[in-house]
Amino acid sequence: FSLMDKRTVASAHQRIDEQSLDMVELKTETRLNFKELFVRVRRLEAILIAAAGTQYALGEQKHYESVEGQAKSMIFIYLPGGMAAQETLDPKTVAPLEYRGSMKAINTNVDGIQINERFTKTAQVMDKLTIIRSMTHGEAAHERGTNSIFTGYKPSPALQYPSMGSVVSHEFGSRDNLPAYICVPEKPNEFAGTGYLSNAYAPFSLGSDPASDKFKVRDLSFNVTDEQFAKRKKLLEIVNKNMTEKVNSDAVKAMNTFYEKAYDLVGDQKAQDAFDIEKEKPEVRDRYGRNTAGARMLMSRRLVEAGARFVSMTYGSWDMHQNIFGGIDS
Repeated sequence: FSLMDKRTVASAHQRIDEQSLDMVELKTETRLNFKELFVRVRRLEAILIAAAGTQYALGEQKHYESVEGQAKSMIFIYLPGGMAAQETLDPKTVAPLEYRGSMKAINTNVDGIQINERFTKTAQVMDKLTIIRSMTHGEAAHERGTNSIFTGYKPSPALQYPSMGSVVSHEFGSRDNLPAYICVPEKPNEFAGTGYLSNAYAPFSLGSDPASDKFKVRDLSFNVTDEQFAKRKKLLEIVNKNMTEKVNSDAVKAMNTFYEKAYDLVGDQKAQDAFDIEKEKPEVRDRYGRNTAGARMLMSRRLVEAGARFVSMTYGSWDMHQNIFGGIDS
């Protein structure tokens, strides 16, 4: 409970201590009442959950300064299902035959590091990469593992933790009139959302695939004149002010925040240009590949260069229980 009010923690601890003493006394009774013991244990759990709830209800209130690290932006590449490690970045060439991958391994430009034989270009830039081969989780279901990857926490029945992108948005806010947290092409799952944080920190989704010939970012442009747009904005401000005064809810406040950010984005041509993949040079597009993976990765790069803090990019289906050769080759 690192963010919890100290008084709340002290109060919770005092009640837990009192309950613990009661349990010790209960154990000394001639006949142990298991039903009462169970009730008291559940009561302790309730105290802890209530205390945690107090913390998360205050998730919106920042009483500290956020300090940026060396990295100013992040592109999170989500490969649903997960690539087979032994067939990609961890070939296990010296492991027993039953643990090795079926494909061959090749050397990289870093001594001692080998990767899949198909990753020839990746091998040439391995000195720019860091492979974390110890990464794992103990979950038996994709959904629970996905929760851990997006939030950094194990799944909890009590609450949904916010995604990394929403935490970044909450901590640092937007920059250069671009949304702080963007999903390419869509929000991939429920774990990529705001969790217990306000909906104001939800991701902005493109709503369309950059690889499509008819790619167009949803709701980014309007077929109205500047004068019409100004009038509609003024009318909306009046409605929002009246609604906010009468309804004090997160949904209303979050929507107002979205509108304000939308105005900034629509009114900034440089920010809008970041979403226009056609502005890239043809040779750059060819280098990335005029395909789904290439277009989405290029779009992600454009967005962080323009000021987006966190971009979550989803690509493919990597649940490799079979057809591993075909999956990697494609």
